[in-house]
Amino acid sequence: MSEEIKKLTFICPTCGGNRLECCEDGPYDSEVIAIDEDGDFDYGPIDASGTVDRFQCLGCGYTLCREDKSSIDDCEEVVEWIKKNCKVII
Repeated sequence: MSEEIKKLTFICPTCGGNRLECCEDGPYDSEVIAIDEDGDFDYGPIDASGTVDRFQCLGCGYTLCREDKSSIDDCEEVVEWIKKNCKVII
């Protein structure tokens, strides 16, 4: 019997959208298609070659931030932000 991995769903606190985008320095971005609780990210078409600058709502541009208001640029921090601020889907 295999254990189900919980999928996390981003829900934007501003517009209610659920599409998350990974933005890199320069004009590069990729949509995050799925995130599991272990921190594995699946991306759509990747248009990237730099370092991650921030994660934001694809619909309205809301940026995920740490408590000190700096932009989240780490996948593990995205998982923690979603667990704290959004519903967990099984």
